[in-house]
Amino acid sequence: MRLRRLILLDKKQLTVVFSRTFYVSESQCMNNSLYYEIPSKTNILIKAFLEKYTVESEYKINFVSVRDTCNREDWFPVFSLNIDGKPLWPVVYITYSKYILIGIPVMKKSDSSKRFDEIPEIPATIQLLDTFGCFLKELSTELSAENSSFDIEDVLNFVAPYGILTNSSLANFRTALSGTSNLAESSRDFLQSTAKQAPTISVTIKETVKGIIYNRKRYQDIFDYTGVVSLSSTLPVKTDISATLLTTLDLTHVVPGPTLDKFQDTSKENSLQLFLNPGYDVTEIFKYTFEKVKPPIFATYKVADNKPGLSFAINLEFFLEQKMTFEVIEVAMPFPNRGPINSLKFEPQNSDVTLNKKRNQIVWRRAKPPVTDKLLLTGELTFDTRHSKLDGHPQLRELNAYADITFKCNTSTMSKMRLDRESVTVFPGAKFKLSYEVKSSGQSVRVWNVLGEVFDQ
Repeated sequence: MRLRRLILLDKKQLTVVFSRTFYVSESQCMNNSLYYEIPSKTNILIKAFLEKYTVESEYKINFVSVRDTCNREDWFPVFSLNIDGKPLWPVVYITYSKYILIGIPVMKKSDSSKRFDEIPEIPATIQLLDTFGCFLKELSTELSAENSSFDIEDVLNFVAPYGILTNSSLANFRTALSGTSNLAESSRDFLQSTAKQAPTISVTIKETVKGIIYNRKRYQDIFDYTGVVSLSSTLPVKTDISATLLTTLDLTHVVPGPTLDKFQDTSKENSLQLFLNPGYDVTEIFKYTFEKVKPPIFATYKVADNKPGLSFAINLEFFLEQKMTFEVIEVAMPFPNRGPINSLKFEPQNSDVTLNKKRNQIVWRRAKPPVTDKLLLTGELTFDTRHSKLDGHPQLRELNAYADITFKCNTSTMSKMRLDRESVTVFPGAKFKLSYEVKSSGQSVRVWNVLGEVFDQ
C-alpha cells in the first residue's frame, strides 16, 4: 500500500499544518483505471472534508444535512467526498493527539466492487497514519523547539518516505538522530559529514532478456526484454537529483519506483528526464520493458542420430548494433531422458567444454569471446542406454532437444539506453563524484533443435 496524498490538520484550528503529494504514487494511480482526481488546491479538498467531518459537536458550525442528519451513513474513518461534482474515494482519516491525519491511498481496479472493510489498502492506510501520529505525539516537544534538528517532513521521510510505511520504530529514529548507533552510521548525512572525500552518486542500468528460439517458420521467436535503472547516493537525504537518460527505442511499459518524484519524456531523441530524491536506503528508480527483433546473441541448434549416439552442432551469431564486450557466454545442452553420457568428442578441441554428470548435460563456456560473426561448436556423444529415463522430460523424446544460452555484458545495454553524464545535477548544489555502469545479460534464451518434432505435431 502507498499513499497518494497526506494532509495534517491542526485539530483545534482546523488549519493545514503539513501537506505532501507523492508524485510517484499519483503517476501509478493515473495508469490505474480506478482513479479519482485529487484537487490541486489543498483548501478545496479540506473544505469538502470538513463538510463531512464530525467527531465532536464543537466542530459543527452550521447544520449540514448530509453530515448531521440522524439518517446519515456512518463513514468513520472513511469518506467518499464530492468535489465539484467529481467523486474522491476513499479519504481515510484518524485523530491523534492535537492532529487530524488524512490519507488518500492508491487503489486497485478489483477494489471498486468491495465494501471498504474488505479493502486491504484502508486498514493499511490507518496503520500508516497511526504510526505517523504516534511519532508526532512522542516528538512534539522536540518539534516545537526553536532549535529543533528536525521537522515534520524529516519524520515523514523516516516513517513513510514515499507514501509507503517503511519504519515504525521511534527508538531507531532517536538513535539515528543521536549518531551513536549503526543505523546512524549508515545514514547518508552521517556518511557525508565524516567522509574525507566528496559524496558520490552511482547510477546503474541493468537489462535482461529471456526468450525462445524455435528455429521454425511456423513459429515466431519470443523475446522478453526488461530493464531497471537504480541509483545510490551518499548525498544528504533532502537532496534532489535530476538526470537525463537517452535511448533509441521506445519503452513499452514503465513502472516507477519510490525514489522517482517526476518522470517525463522530453521528446528530444527519446530522452527521459528524471527528478528524484534518494530517500532512505531506496535505490530503484524505475523498471521498464522494450521490444527488439533479436537479442545480441542468436543461435541455431542441431542434434542428429549418429549411432550408437548423437551428433550436435551449436552455432552462435552476433547481432550487435553497437560495440559490446561479453564477459562470458555459456551454453547448456541437457539430455535428461537418455542414459548417462559415456563419451564426448568436440571441435574445436581447445573449447572450454565440461560435462555435468548430475544434470546429464554438456556446458560450453566462452569467457570474453572475440565478437566475430559466428562461434561454432560441434561434437559427438554416446550414452549408457541401460539407465535411460524415458519419463524424465515429456518433450525431450527422440531428437527433441534444446540448449539454454546465458551471457553477461558490462559495456552497453541492449536498448542503447545510456546516462547523459552532463545532465546530472543536484539541489541544493554540491560537489559530487559520479559513477555509472551498465549491465546486460541473457538469463535464459532457449533454442530448440531444428531436427526435432516437438513443435511439428
